[in-house]
Amino acid sequence: MDIMDMVKQSLNANSSISDGLRQNIYELVLILHTKFPDVDLTNLCNRLRSLQVKKLNKFINNNVSMYSNVENILYLNNEKLSGDFDAKHVLMYEILNIASSTETTRGFIQDGRFEALNVGYTEIMANFLVGNESDKAMYPNQAAETNLISIIIGNDILKKAYFTNDTELLIKGFNDAGVQV
Repeated sequence: MDIMDMVKQSLNANSSISDGLRQNIYELVLILHTKFPDVDLTNLCNRLRSLQVKKLNKFINNNVSMYSNVENILYLNNEKLSGDFDAKHVLMYEILNIASSTETTRGFIQDGRFEALNVGYTEIMANFLVGNESDKAMYPNQAAETNLISIIIGNDILKKAYFTNDTELLIKGFNDAGVQV
């Protein structure tokens, strides 16, 4: 079965996602798969099957969105989505978080290390995949820092480490570039 058929099947099996959001997720995953056909989306398919989407409580977290990989819950702040932020960019950002997550980690975060780098890389990937039609970026500082780091260790290393949760590959990339971490 084609991976995009598996994505559609996973989304259709999840009755807690609205039809409109289900279609938006599918179209964004299609963009991801088209631009990065070598990225394994099996984990994403598995997580989409049980993903819950809930309203983000602005008193607990005032961000536009947040993904809990432990609970497999995507939280969205509808007030901010309808105002300052590009919803397509935000949703792609969170799809990338879901695709790069396990129950214990996201991307190349390891025991709290490299979290800002992970956030910046996710922001850069979302920008590359769908752009940002808003004047407001989600994480501009982390994206700028990550751009500089990608020059040092290479974008290929960042991409592979991100989608395979391989922090050791990331550390090796730093070490090979002469940077001790």
